[in-house]
Amino acid sequence: MRNQTRIGISSLIFNLNEALKICEENNEINHIEIGIDNISDCEELKKYKEQIKRLNLSVGIHLPMELNPCEDIEFIKQKWIEYIVIISENLNFLDISYYNMHLGYAITNRLKKNKEKYLNNIVDFFEKLSMKEKRLSITIENTYTKGGDVCNVGSDVEDFIYILDHNKNISFCYDSGHDLISSSNYLSLKNKTKVVHLSDNNGIEDEHLGIFNGKLKENNLQNILLLNPQFIVLEVKFDYIEDSLHSLKKNYHE
Repeated sequence: MRNQTRIGISSLIFNLNEALKICEENNEINHIEIGIDNISDCEELKKYKEQIKRLNLSVGIHLPMELNPCEDIEFIKQKWIEYIVIISENLNFLDISYYNMHLGYAITNRLKKNKEKYLNNIVDFFEKLSMKEKRLSITIENTYTKGGDVCNVGSDVEDFIYILDHNKNISFCYDSGHDLISSSNYLSLKNKTKVVHLSDNNGIEDEHLGIFNGKLKENNLQNILLLNPQFIVLEVKFDYIEDSLHSLKKNYHE
């Protein structure tokens, strides 16, 4: 595998102990992405500080899915920004490589009528966040939507082109599982891609299956690897990690 790309797994606080055991048993894993939902999770994470350092793991943080950068209510938007700043301050005992987040959600009819307004809300969100906390490295992740009264923003590459054009210091996180459900030409964002989330599914549900256990094909993986990200995160159930690592190594050409 390329020396500059770190290979990781994903974890939440409740199963972090198990995840770190997997990292300890496999020296090819040198990165971990940890989901933080509550400020209290930061204190819990402190318990693993020495173990993370001993294993020489770089750390990414996945911010909560409830976070809504396209929020239209200014008061609530400011609270989300304040939340991220507090999380960052509480995690200063670790060298965090990036903070990853989704673009949020909106009432479907309103989004269809004025999508640019919600994209501008996101641009404004990141501008205000950078004014509060300049040193944060932010990655934004493609997601999927299935209709309904509320839908996710960020299920089309054009959303990211717009935001990344306005917020130059933000990077892209490509999620293969989400792309299988709501496909778009995300591989065109190669120059902005910092993180890749690798998982597989049936094209309908975000199942977090191992590589090649769903619709993902070998040529898809090879094209994803051409993105040459700094971090590849196996965002799969723990039982699939060993086989997914094997598939990754087999297709990772110098």
